[in-house]
Order: sequence, then C-alpha cells, then structure tokens
Amino acid sequence: MVSEDAPNMSESLPLDQRACFAAGQAKSGTTLLIALLDGHPQLLVLPEETAYFPTALNKYGRAGRRAQVDYLTKQALSRVLFGGAPEWEKVDYNHFPTTEFRDRFEGAAFHPKNAKKDLLVIMVEAYAATLGRPLDSIARWIEKTPANRRFIPQILERFPNSKILLTIRDPRAVLAAQIALERTRKTRQFSAYYCVSHWLQAARLGLRAEAGEIPAILTRYEDLVADPALAMARVCEYLGIRFEREVVLTPTKAGKVWPGNSATARDFTTISSERARSWEGELTPEEIGWVEWHCRELMPHFGYEPRLTSRRFASHWARPVRQERPKQYIKSRYYSIRDKLLGPRNK
Repeated sequence: MVSEDAPNMSESLPLDQRACFAAGQAKSGTTLLIALLDGHPQLLVLPEETAYFPTALNKYGRAGRRAQVDYLTKQALSRVLFGGAPEWEKVDYNHFPTTEFRDRFEGAAFHPKNAKKDLLVIMVEAYAATLGRPLDSIARWIEKTPANRRFIPQILERFPNSKILLTIRDPRAVLAAQIALERTRKTRQFSAYYCVSHWLQAARLGLRAEAGEIPAILTRYEDLVADPALAMARVCEYLGIRFEREVVLTPTKAGKVWPGNSATARDFTTISSERARSWEGELTPEEIGWVEWHCRELMPHFGYEPRLTSRRFASHWARPVRQERPKQYIKSRYYSIRDKLLGPRNK
C-alpha cells in the first residue's frame, strides 16, 4: 500500500508522460472503474471516451488538426463535455462549464506554440484548467476508450511512461449485456462475433500483463463489484496513489455522482454483484455454446469455467444469436471461420 507521505515518482514526469489509459471490452467494467477513480485528488480523469487512438489519430490524423478537433468535440462520446448531445446514456453535465472547456481546448489546440503538441495532452491541460486543478497536483491523468486494447503499441510509443488499466468480464455475461443493449437501442448492427473477438483481445492482453510484457494491471469485473474496496486498493497501489476509501468507492463523472449505464436500464444505487451471474438465466444454451466455442481455451485462466461439452458446438455455432440480423449473422460466421483457419485479426 502506498504511504500518504511517500513521493509519487510520476509527479516528476512531464504531464504528457503521466498518462494512463483504460482499455478492455465494452460492458466489461471500464466505465465503472474510471468513475471510481474520478474523484481522487491525485488523478485527473477524462470522464468520457475520446477514441483518440482508434479514430482521432488513426482515421483523422492525416486530415489535419481541424478535423481531429471537430471529431473530439462534435462526434466522439467526449462531445458531451463540449456541450454536445449524448448518444445513448443520459449524461447530465449541467454542473460542468462545457463552453469554457470548449473555448480553452480549441484556443490551445490552434495556438501556434502548440502546433506540435499532442492534442490529447492539450485536452487534458484544458480540462485541468477548467476544473481549476494545478498540473503539479496530478500524479496521473486517465483516458478511457475500450478499443484502446487494439492500440497498446502505439500508446506506449507515444506515451512511453504510461500505465494501462485493463478490465475483463465473463464473456457470457458480455454477450447477455450486449443482447440487452441491442434490444433497447435497436442499432441493427449487433455482432455476436465482436462479443467474442473483443473478449479474446482483452484476454490476450491480460496474459501479456501477467507476464510483465506490458505495463498493465488487469481487473476482473466480477472482483470489482464483489469487493470494490479490495479491487480499488490494488488499482491505487499500481497507480502509486493513496487509497482513499470514501473517494474511490463513490463513482462520479466530472465530480458528480454517476447514475450508472446498465444495459438493462436499471437505476444505479450502489455497486452490486447482482448482474455478475445474471447471464445464467438470460442466455440460451446455444448462445452459451457460441461464446464457449470461441473462448473456452482462455476462460478458465481468468476464472470462467465453461459449462458445455464440445460435442454440440457445431449446432451452437450455427444457430443465430438473439438480436442478430441476417447480415451480421453471415459476417459473424465468416469471421469466425476465417479466424479458426487463418488466425485472429486485430479487429
């Protein structure tokens, strides 16, 4: 455990090298994890996803800074911090000065002295200034985008002293959550393949973290909701910050209590393990079989024991998953076969 009087080595680093990135799979607890860190006085947490590496850099990087700024302020989920409308989740930022933040960010982004400065660092500095946080009080700043899991090499190249917070959840629970989410949102884009392929990406990163190959710590969603104090004490130790129980057990966004983002639209009251095993009564045997056919080799390593035998996996594999439309069904089975024959792609 970190002593309250112990110096934090990261505070001696330039701000751009005090980075921390949260990554994992959608519905695996990344949002809950950073919400529990949001109020910590030694951290600065961007409360909304920027998709900085997946999109701002890799899609709009060649288009120039104007295109990147427009993406971050008008298209990414982070747009709500600049006064934009939320996509799905009901987020209330009436307490946050969105106009001031946007003016600070855009003014700094296009100032000649910052022409070669990393745009995400400029956003972090603008966010700190908007909150009135001195930069020397920040041991680590945190950006969360689940798809960061695909960009660990680029993250470490750009921010070599960064730390990575990984989350993982039972892949059967992830599928159940995604089915419930699609039932509510009706995007018509639900992919059973991405549920398993994204889990495998996160699991392989977890193995690399355990082997010391990347500077990361893995937190299981089930552990986080079962004993949040123990899980968060471990995360705080990894980040080199004090464990302040009352702070890190109260999820907030930009300082305001966070109401949760349950796929079943339940109101958040307290951290609970109620949803951790609800998949058992929500998934059909065929849906469980779809997950286990793809993930069964790595599931036991993370404490997720398969339930079904392998002799019926062919029928499980072929049966459509609920909320899966014909186009997505065909693509999912094609990608599944391709991965088995040629190895997984980084999708």
